[in-house]
Amino acid sequence: MQSFERRQPLISEMQRLADEGKHCAACPGHCCTAVANSMQTTPLETQDVLQYLREAGRWNEELKTALRASVAKFRLDQIPGNGKRSYLRRTYDCPFFAGKNHGCTIPREVKPYGCLGFNPTATNESEGKSCGSDQSLLARREEVWDEEISLNKSLREKHKLWWDKLPLPLALLEAEQAGF
Repeated sequence: MQSFERRQPLISEMQRLADEGKHCAACPGHCCTAVANSMQTTPLETQDVLQYLREAGRWNEELKTALRASVAKFRLDQIPGNGKRSYLRRTYDCPFFAGKNHGCTIPREVKPYGCLGFNPTATNESEGKSCGSDQSLLARREEVWDEEISLNKSLREKHKLWWDKLPLPLALLEAEQAGF
């Protein structure tokens, strides 16, 4: 199962909304900053992003330093939960957000599912007030790709991971340390 195929329903809906003028182009990106971002990724999503970063030549010491700085600044490694369930999600600036004019530097084909499912529902959105996570779309996507449960379980077992989901910067660092 390819990364793009798992994301296709989310990408299609994001594009449909954009075609209707419901897109992020005029927004400062609150959903990508500590104002509202608490994105967590599964091992499989993390693997997709890490593989992309490696193939694009972006997985380097500079990026790892930025990820470690993000983890430290936002205390992402101080998880109030047990790694299986987080009782309080910490907000953080996504290290892949390049600001309002440049947006996300991760392509849709590997972007975390939650990022793809979080979109404006009104045209000309400029403050993020109409934005939200389309939970029904995310749930439908999950039903179609129910084999992800076993893929995530296999990754957790193979790499002896203690977590089901983590904030993206921490997940990437943990994945590398685990030998992804």
